[in-house]
Amino acid sequence: MKYRKTMPVFLDLAAGINSSKFIDFGTSPLYYKGSLMAFYIGLRKETVKREITYTGFYSFGNYFMNYNRISSASSGISNVSIRHSRLYQVNAFSNKLYNLKVGGSIDMTELMRINESLLNNQFGFDMFFNVMGSVKISKNISNLNTKRIWFIKIKPKDRKISYQIDCGILNATYRNNFIYSNSTAVYNGAKLFGSHNLNLFSGFRMSSRLNYEHTIFGNNSLKYSYIWDAMMTGKDKQDRMQLANNYLLVSLNIKFR
Repeated sequence: MKYRKTMPVFLDLAAGINSSKFIDFGTSPLYYKGSLMAFYIGLRKETVKREITYTGFYSFGNYFMNYNRISSASSGISNVSIRHSRLYQVNAFSNKLYNLKVGGSIDMTELMRINESLLNNQFGFDMFFNVMGSVKISKNISNLNTKRIWFIKIKPKDRKISYQIDCGILNATYRNNFIYSNSTAVYNGAKLFGSHNLNLFSGFRMSSRLNYEHTIFGNNSLKYSYIWDAMMTGKDKQDRMQLANNYLLVSLNIKFR
């Protein structure tokens, strides 16, 4: 498409923290929570009418849990998420100040954890696959004229705020069958995914993000983001799980074209 070749291209680089909670009903159940380091990289093509993004999240750190009100344990966590999203302007609800876009995204998320206190059940690996519907509204709050508040001089600057919500339409999970250990090591040697099952049309996912963005030099900008992302497997299964991530990120957005 010709319009794709002329769309501005941005590289988004972000870092921050992820306050995360995780409930695993497959073993006990276990309740984990912790603050993780979070990193984000994205390639974005954006105009007033269209938005195409390719993004990747990586979080790592330790979860902590109290499993008998006295003893506690930690679990090493690695969380990777890859997403592709497309949004298109709704002309009837957009003007010079507000811009409404709708579209969808495809997301794949992996969660890997190691809890040595669980011995032969210490390793867990889960994957989520989601096709999501998306709605994004943004408002232009640019300062077009030089202002002065007391002795502080405020120069003209492009600024905008935006809010996006994503809701799972098609959801699938790849998860262990009730417990992590199995008998494959006894008969045929250990198999990493020996007891995992792929469940289609299972579970649910929803996420939202609030952004504030302003220019800094040239056509580059800084963005401050709060992202909430929650997912769960089928609620009627014994091995169900729930995960909630709360990201606080600061990103540098570099314009290439």
